[in-house]
Amino acid sequence: MSAKQVALYGLGNMGYLVAERIARKFPVQVADLNKEAVERARKEFDARPVSTPEDLEQTSVVVLCLPSPAASQAVLTQIAPHLPRNAVVVETSTVNPSDIHASARILDKFGIPLIDASIMAGVSQMAAGTAMLLVGGDKGALDACDDVLAAISDKRIHFGPAGSGAAAKVINNAVAHAVMVVVAEAGSMATAAGVDCEKLVGLLADKQMGLHRPLTHRYAERIMQGNYEGGMPLEAARKDSVLALELAQSLKVPLFAIQGAHSVYEMALAAGYGRDDYAAVAKIWNDWGCPAVPAKAAGRA
Repeated sequence: MSAKQVALYGLGNMGYLVAERIARKFPVQVADLNKEAVERARKEFDARPVSTPEDLEQTSVVVLCLPSPAASQAVLTQIAPHLPRNAVVVETSTVNPSDIHASARILDKFGIPLIDASIMAGVSQMAAGTAMLLVGGDKGALDACDDVLAAISDKRIHFGPAGSGAAAKVINNAVAHAVMVVVAEAGSMATAAGVDCEKLVGLLADKQMGLHRPLTHRYAERIMQGNYEGGMPLEAARKDSVLALELAQSLKVPLFAIQGAHSVYEMALAAGYGRDDYAAVAKIWNDWGCPAVPAKAAGRA
């Protein structure tokens, strides 16, 4: 076991499992308002309770797994003056980049770096050791706590500066939740139309025909490369979208996400992108000054 001292704040369902994993490699201190959870951690993996902020004077890494940014910032305000100058703080909660930056400002005056390591997992995945960390932060700070991050998960992706890991998780979850609505609408249409839903799942899961294709082909191979020539014209995709709306209307199935997506095709067609591959829907975000990829990534720099 390493001699490096690690502290974890927040022994909820996820935080407890994170502390347990860290304790396999490092001496761990724990803090939580739930004293029963603290006592359980003391008994089950020899964790030392944090009684006062002064207990952290030899602590190299502090991991936060708290229910809100306000809770994290309240803890940091209390403990920052007592941390050693070579300490690193790791925020694992699901928050926005602005929350990471606000927490970082509390630590800046003490010269202590903050990294974000958002947890991509449920509690069962963390317990099984299959969780993933989406990381943002300065390379030097990451190097200083990489062994602690490795104790939490051996699957880590560094997205860039502080806040980028948190942003990646929020974006990933937004996509998953939006797709959930689309899939629910598709299931309702399929049921009303007498389509075999098990076979529909197989179709949508097909890597060449289904949900994968917009990401792996149209986004990665077209939008990221700035390549909109050939392929399926946007005007043809817009026609297919009209057919879907007509089908839903005939079946009396209300649509929300699919209806909203259709509006984007109408706007892209009106903007003159009808003969481009239908990945050109991304061009309207460029027109609004919010490009889907950096100019260099799309070969325009």
